[in-house]
Amino acid sequence: MSDITPIIIAFIVISIIIAFAIGANDETFAVTYGSKTLTMKQILILATIFAITGAVLLGEAVSKTVGKGVLSIDLTDAITITVLISTIIWLILSSALGLPISTTHATIGSILGIGLLIGGVGGIGWSKLIELSAWWILSPIIGYVITFITYKLLHKHVINKLNGFQQFERAEKVFALILLAVICWTAFSRSGNDVSNSVGIVVGATEGTIEIGVLLIFTGLSFAAGIVILARTLIKNVGTITELRPSTAFAAQVPTAIVLFLGTLFGIPLSGSHMLVASLIGLGKAQHAPKNKGNMRIVFIWFLTFPMAAICAIILYFPISALVLT
Repeated sequence: MSDITPIIIAFIVISIIIAFAIGANDETFAVTYGSKTLTMKQILILATIFAITGAVLLGEAVSKTVGKGVLSIDLTDAITITVLISTIIWLILSSALGLPISTTHATIGSILGIGLLIGGVGGIGWSKLIELSAWWILSPIIGYVITFITYKLLHKHVINKLNGFQQFERAEKVFALILLAVICWTAFSRSGNDVSNSVGIVVGATEGTIEIGVLLIFTGLSFAAGIVILARTLIKNVGTITELRPSTAFAAQVPTAIVLFLGTLFGIPLSGSHMLVASLIGLGKAQHAPKNKGNMRIVFIWFLTFPMAAICAIILYFPISALVLT
């Protein structure tokens, strides 16, 4: 700890701010709101618990991937601060508009912009980026397809065999309990994955100067604060993408829970937002629900995140590098 300098303190402070912004853009519990399984107060209490525990217990593997896997150039102080601030700007802007974006894409987009600016084509670890890109493409597709199939199977083999309103109500109560377990599992995994985006670049830059566990505790607390203070609007927006009840919300949540947990264990930075929104769109398709016009805006923002974060990082690098060197 004696090696901690003012610039490293700045890294830590900015990481904590990013974690807060990530929490503000977290809609993990949206399906429990949309299906009326939990009240907003209950959602915020559970979200706080799993935000902290997930960050501390699962955050290390993804932090190392983000910090060391994508860039092929040395991490300077200016590069680190640029990536952190660029990520903050895009996260806060998207949260203010109530749009669920990928924190992972915002961070990696910023890293790519800097890598290309400083090192050209050779500044990027392309093999790692291609590996991650495959997951980013497949994960929302998996969410869409599995949700569609799960809903159809549930509707055919469970819902259609219920006799009367009372049986239907009992079944939905059972699904509400199952959904609650699945959503808590998802929140635990997502915290470990998302908070890593706030500390990964710092972990790569400081090389053991900062204990990862301590950094994850601070950012986990900040992540939870972001959910509690600012995430309500986003939770409501995503929770109303399509009509939900506990059984249908369960169908939408299962693929997100499984893929996000496995990705976090193996150190793969994933977008929980992309998976959940894709799952809800798949659910709407399976139910033949009217199309939500806001879905295309969300998808557009997904594609926009990489280039906008990269451009933001490139623009910020020059003034930041001048300030850091003076």
